[in-house]
Amino acid sequence: MSILNTLYLAQVGTSISDTQVYIALVVALIPGILAWRLCTTLYNS
Repeated sequence: MSILNTLYLAQVGTSISDTQVYIALVVALIPGILAWRLCTTLYNS
């Protein structure tokens, strides 16, 4: 099975809404912000 067929099947099988994408982006930003704060705190100390 080629990669295009796999991608097509994944797209047809389950599709996520725009709201789910936005929620995932916000959730992914939280550890990034915490990591940035930790990095700057450790750098300054």
